[in-house]
Amino acid sequence: MVSQPGCAYAVLLCTWNKDTGHFATSEGTSESSRETPAARDVVLHQTSGRIHNKNVSTHLIGNIKRGHTSESGGSGLFALCTLDGTLKLMEEADKLLWSVQVDHQLFALEKLDVTGNGHEEVVACAWDGQTYIIDHNRTVVRFQVDENVRAFCAGLYACKEGRNSPCLVYVTFNQKIYVYWEVQLERMESTNLLKLLEAEPEYQSLLQELGIDPDDLPAVRTLVHQTLYHPDQPPQCAPASLQDPT
Repeated sequence: MVSQPGCAYAVLLCTWNKDTGHFATSEGTSESSRETPAARDVVLHQTSGRIHNKNVSTHLIGNIKRGHTSESGGSGLFALCTLDGTLKLMEEADKLLWSVQVDHQLFALEKLDVTGNGHEEVVACAWDGQTYIIDHNRTVVRFQVDENVRAFCAGLYACKEGRNSPCLVYVTFNQKIYVYWEVQLERMESTNLLKLLEAEPEYQSLLQELGIDPDDLPAVRTLVHQTLYHPDQPPQCAPASLQDPT
């Protein structure tokens, strides 16, 4: 598979080693007949009915894994990005899983498993350093690199401790190379802090020590808010014995 301008792609069929005698041409063969094998070897695909700028550059990354199984490498997932800010995840030939439009010029596209679950996320980089990490469910994480970027790649590299880890590599216009190593996220999707706390074994007992009913969500939210943003103040709902006498 190769990318084509205008958010399109082409599938190159390996037919040059098949029926070679049948397609052998003589010097007197017309130009149109000589183009017949090439036309059969290349299958063009458009990713949508919307007309894209046919001059906009497109990048493609294939064989995106969707799990730790041996078959995941041949999942048929591939992604495309364009310089006008279009990002698409495709399955097989013409099945569009999702499409994202951003306000940045995307010039590089990679795949990288940043959560460790075997599902490779799509990583796209723009000239101004804006970087997007998108999972198979179209959950987006983005961040900004401080300098303009002229080249970008991502993969598993051994930066320290003699083992490979997810890395993002940027080359800037100031003749610098930045390597961000051990790029890992616990999860891509957003979650609720209270749900995470409820999974902790000490959560219930700590609330009881503070005299807070775990089922009283307003009181729990107030406690969490005060703990995060005003840790020096005593909890408003704490028992009198726990209040600071001053």
